Amino acid sequence: MGGVTCLDIKYLLFLQEIRESAPEWINNLMQLITDMAGGILILLIPMIAFFCVDKKKGEFIWISLAIASVINVFVKCLFCVYRPWIRSELINPSAKAIEGAGDYSFPSSHTQGSASAFGSLAYVYRKKKLLSIICICVILLVAFSRNYLGVHTPQDVLAGLFIAIVGIALTYFIQKKIDGSEKNRIIFCGIAVVTIMLALLFVSMKEYPIDLDASGNVLYDPLRSISSFASKAGLAIGFLAAWILEEKYIAFSTENLTFGHRIIRAVTAILLYFLMAIIAAGVSSIIPIAWVAAFMQNAIMYFGVIFFAPLIFTKIESHSRS
Repeated sequence: MGGVTCLDIKYLLFLQEIRESAPEWINNLMQLITDMAGGILILLIPMIAFFCVDKKKGEFIWISLAIASVINVFVKCLFCVYRPWIRSELINPSAKAIEGAGDYSFPSSHTQGSASAFGSLAYVYRKKKLLSIICICVILLVAFSRNYLGVHTPQDVLAGLFIAIVGIALTYFIQKKIDGSEKNRIIFCGIAVVTIMLALLFVSMKEYPIDLDASGNVLYDPLRSISSFASKAGLAIGFLAAWILEEKYIAFSTENLTFGHRIIRAVTAILLYFLMAIIAAGVSSIIPIAWVAAFMQNAIMYFGVIFFAPLIFTKIESHSRS
């Protein structure tokens, strides 16, 4: 392990030399790739696909993203691997990238998230070769950007890619088993919720390393990772609850949509996302326990979007057709 770790650091130092001598626009481009393709787009892709393009394919992307995100952060909490610059004082990561790197290092969440979203998109539209190639290129660019910016090692990004593949494979199995069965859907959600809550209990109660730097300061506060896992658990449970209730009480369809209706749905979902983010942040701010607040914030936000967006746009469409 020591030899592998040494090679990791040497590789990051090699990229660091390139980054420090590269034109600023290249470094800004790498940061943009990390922020967009590894950030906001991994939420917009399943949302737009689910509401506006193909409900079943969008469902696949959502489930894959939720499963892999929970597994990814659970593994982070399990292994507690410090970031490269903590492991070696020679590593000097991009200042902007550090702002979004507040968790344990292994595996990479940005890599896993982009691989889950774009990988699922490539899988469900695998007959569209150009789209699949673009998605794979984006995934590889995000993975490389995490190394280039100095915030993850090659091991981190490879593990993130692997977890995303596991999430896609599990989603294929789950969707095949459900196959329109409300009973199987409820059973899956029940198993998933119980598993996630047990994992959350484990993560919140396990012992974490508390290491100090030369000045006696704690290198990393593990409460941040507990909150990070809780937020992913909230995302998954909020989505699953809304998914069950939406199918039972609303059951929107993506069949025979006009271009205008697709635009209305996209705008509705995006506006509601930001509204629910504000509401969820307000509710979570009054909860004194950080990880509980993180759980509730994402649970409220994603339940609100997945359940209430269809409720709103189906009413609008019904009114416009009458």
